[in-house]
Amino acid sequence: MKQNHNLPHTILDAEYQIIDGEEKLEEGVQKGGVITALVLGALGLTALFFPVAVGTGFAFFITVGVFLSGLSQVMLFVREDKEKRSGWMLANGILLVAAAGLALLGALMGELGVLQMIASVSFLMGVLTMSVGLSQITSALGENRKAPGRGWVLLSGGLNLLLSILMCVNPIVSWFALTTVWGIYLVTAAIALSFMLWSTRRRPHVSSAI
Repeated sequence: MKQNHNLPHTILDAEYQIIDGEEKLEEGVQKGGVITALVLGALGLTALFFPVAVGTGFAFFITVGVFLSGLSQVMLFVREDKEKRSGWMLANGILLVAAAGLALLGALMGELGVLQMIASVSFLMGVLTMSVGLSQITSALGENRKAPGRGWVLLSGGLNLLLSILMCVNPIVSWFALTTVWGIYLVTAAIALSFMLWSTRRRPHVSSAI
């Protein structure tokens, strides 16, 4: 059998091909990690320097999502067979469409409407956070005191409960404060990912081929 460049094919050639494939795979992972770190850093810095714009955009995003959720429930009710239709689904869908539609309409009319929409979204998130916190506390109290992770669940539930109170008492200020916190978190995650990629690149590659 004729060999390329008149060189015999040995087992080392197969090993070198495997090593080259691993290096290409590692380079792809490195590039993906760099892109992820850049995206996280950009989002975090945007939230830090423009908390009002990011918080307002996020409130719009949530309100549109609520509107589409209600609309989908109404459409599912209409498409469902008459025997299987649920009045609660229709009522819930209409309520969501009406509430989100009025919030979006008011937000598009002026700044006061935008603040009202943000306050409504923040208050709703506060109620949901309170429900999660109470559920965690109740679950932890029902467990044995020596159960693993019981203290962490209690702590998480207490923090969620405290956060929900702040969001319900002062929804607008707490909403933009949380936006800043998310910006700090995203920037920190980007820095941590960048350091991890840098340390991985500096690590010497050990080849098993002899």
